[in-house]
Amino acid sequence: MLMNRAKLIGLICFVLLLFSIAAYSMLDSGERPVTFPSGTILGAEVADTPETRERGLMFRDHLPKGGALLFIFEKAGPYTFWMKNCKFPIDIIWMDENKKIIHIAKDTPPCTSDPCPTYGPKQKKALYVLEVAAGFSKKENLRLGQPVRF
Repeated sequence: MLMNRAKLIGLICFVLLLFSIAAYSMLDSGERPVTFPSGTILGAEVADTPETRERGLMFRDHLPKGGALLFIFEKAGPYTFWMKNCKFPIDIIWMDENKKIIHIAKDTPPCTSDPCPTYGPKQKKALYVLEVAAGFSKKENLRLGQPVRF
């Protein structure tokens, strides 16, 4: 019994070490963990400067598996997004200052001609916007008013 307990403690320590390494690696790479109501966690790159927000996902071939792009603004506003120079569809999720979902644009397609359509909430102001793989919102059954943690 003593040997089984020692193995269990060793296994628990090993799992905790793996989680610590994963968390450190995410923070070290500039990614921020984003947790959804289901418990799903994505590693989000952060776009918090005018340059990174303007570039967004332009010219990329895909989002990494389990990845996202989190836009953080200085103040809440009626931010709209377009898909110019984007190569793949995405879901775009707008959140207020309390990190609650206020608008979702599902399966937003790449722009194929000018002028590009814009997407965003009509009335509410967002402080955060998250770009995720197309279909993620449906898979996670995301709804307006749900909180997102990061």
